[in-house]
Amino acid sequence: MKRIITWMVVFSLLWVSCGKGNPSSSSVPPPPSVNPGGDQGGGDEEDPGDDNTPKPWEANRGKVVRPTSGNGWTITTIEPGIIYYHFDGYDSVSGANQWIYVTEIDLSNSAYAVKLGYYSTNSTASRVMSSTGAIASINAGYEKAALWLQLNGNTYSQISANTIGTTGVPQWKSEAAVYLNQDQDVRIRFTGKGKTLSEWRTIYGYKANTEKNFITSAPMLIDDYEPVGEDFCTLHPASAYPDKDGKTSNSENPYVHQGSLTNPRTAIAQTAEGQVFFIVVDGRRGNSVARGISCAQLTDFLVKYFNPQYAINLDGGGSSTMCVKGQGDPTTHVVNYPCDNRTSESSTTIAGATVTTPKETNGPDHAGERGRDTFFYVVKKQ
Repeated sequence: MKRIITWMVVFSLLWVSCGKGNPSSSSVPPPPSVNPGGDQGGGDEEDPGDDNTPKPWEANRGKVVRPTSGNGWTITTIEPGIIYYHFDGYDSVSGANQWIYVTEIDLSNSAYAVKLGYYSTNSTASRVMSSTGAIASINAGYEKAALWLQLNGNTYSQISANTIGTTGVPQWKSEAAVYLNQDQDVRIRFTGKGKTLSEWRTIYGYKANTEKNFITSAPMLIDDYEPVGEDFCTLHPASAYPDKDGKTSNSENPYVHQGSLTNPRTAIAQTAEGQVFFIVVDGRRGNSVARGISCAQLTDFLVKYFNPQYAINLDGGGSSTMCVKGQGDPTTHVVNYPCDNRTSESSTTIAGATVTTPKETNGPDHAGERGRDTFFYVVKKQ
């Protein structure tokens, strides 16, 4: 009898280990010490070292924060539930003049849907606006090889590159993700917190079995009110990311990339009350005009003026573009001033064709959009 029971136990263990009892686990098993089914990052489990001492950011829970008109802020209601904020002036957080653009989408209003779009031959934020009838749009992901992109259940990228482009800088651009259902469910989560590149691939591979739409990015700026973006550069020292020549000053080094004070930024955030924010910051125009902002400063800026529960940095620099219905350029609705044609003629590839934009001649203009392959946008549901 004991022998029969023993063989039954062994057979059961073999059956489970081969994944027969759970088909989804056989293709991409979760990494060690990680609960990939949860929404939080870093394994989704509580920190065993947490002493439950209240943290400073806990005081922000339940606070609804918005800027008011004046002191550099202009506020415009685009449609019921869609508010456009424009800041032009001296920002005490960064200690410089800034041009900052924020579109608030109230997803407690059932009229709107936030979507992620992928264009294999590239597009621009303004083309996305015109082709989808969107109310607002922003650029989204970094270069495709640096992220995991899942759309409508199809995987288009799996963080295929170990390094960033041809620089040799180790990959760092997928520590967190935006999950959405192409309607009103938008979740920004620190899924890859503290994990290695191989663990990211495993974690997001598991997520690809359970989430139809998501895109990864970095840095995470705000995680359940904790301003984690303040510490990104400390946790990613330049010395840990040498390029192929052994130098740590490469522009793709995370310490340089996110610690610079001169870069335009794009971000997306959400509140506990159901609002989503599209955020773009202009830059590279001097301290007295629009200097740009670091990830730590963008974190603190968002906490001060909007207090989101979650926020993540998206692709920035020359890619940073926001379009808002009825605002900015009367034809393209680009509201910010993309920097690619700031000092010289710029070219970008869109739908397989090279598009050339002349250098700015009479001060900043809304031209110079860079062709990109992923965008977030909001539409009014039919």
